Amino acid sequence: MLAISADGVSKRYKGLSQTALSNVSLTAESGQIYTLLGRNGAGKTTFVRICATQLLPTQGRIQVLGYDAIKEADKVRRLISIVPQEGRPLRALTPWDHVYNWLQIRGEKKQVAREKTELILQKLDLYDAKDRPAMNLSGGMKQKILVAMAMAVDAQLLFLDEPTIGLDPVSRRQVWSSIKEWKKEGKSILLTTHYMDEAETLSDNIVIIDNGRVIAKGTIKELRTTIPQNLRVDITKDNIDTEVFKSFGSIIESGDDTIRIFTFESAIKELTELAVKKNLSFTVSPITLDDVFVSLVGGIEEEKTAAASQKRY
Repeated sequence: MLAISADGVSKRYKGLSQTALSNVSLTAESGQIYTLLGRNGAGKTTFVRICATQLLPTQGRIQVLGYDAIKEADKVRRLISIVPQEGRPLRALTPWDHVYNWLQIRGEKKQVAREKTELILQKLDLYDAKDRPAMNLSGGMKQKILVAMAMAVDAQLLFLDEPTIGLDPVSRRQVWSSIKEWKKEGKSILLTTHYMDEAETLSDNIVIIDNGRVIAKGTIKELRTTIPQNLRVDITKDNIDTEVFKSFGSIIESGDDTIRIFTFESAIKELTELAVKKNLSFTVSPITLDDVFVSLVGGIEEEKTAAASQKRY
């Protein structure tokens, strides 16, 4: 059974000329982690909310765990759990209150709810703060409360919409560990994130969305093949004419003071010797998912233009 099956899903918000989603079709296998990548306003959160029965699509069909997400929304809701992008814990409630009460609302018996609450709070390093009101906790700990609520539930499909935003590196890895354990139990996850290392660490498959459309999908290995070269060289500009490096590969403007060149290993020696001759500093590294993403959705200037014109959906 598929975790998610979307066929021609589109969404247009009233009063807005821009389409949030346009003819999105994809399938997500059960027991895997699917990650949606896209810049702000690309349509990731809109898609998650439609899957989680929080929004109706303007057109198209979508099934979640074998049920029609529109006609059988109640059945879908019993099988899923979600960390919403804009969610916030209640100020006066403690981490224990949030998780324990949520489990009881979902139908767990008191003893089971207590055991599950204790377990997830320990996993996410919230147990020592379990009795402190959320208003007295850091932003990162508040975010972990939402993650704890979602992951404590015995759901078949977990929606994580930027779950580690605002978390420190240690806390992020605690969440990653819990996500991996969830997957080992045979459950499914749909993740959105802006952290490329998070996507590379967790994802079985990745879908890249831009301007409401799916522009690429596949495993990380498959997506890397969209860039034919296998190495990246970052070179300090220092007022040098970038045309001198054009013959070595594809040039991407990565900032005001740096150029990025996608090249092959066979060209590295000559390229770096030229950089040294011109007294330019440089670094050499393998092609990453971040490189793939930027090459597909556009460089620095395109990102600035998109950010200025788009709302966050």
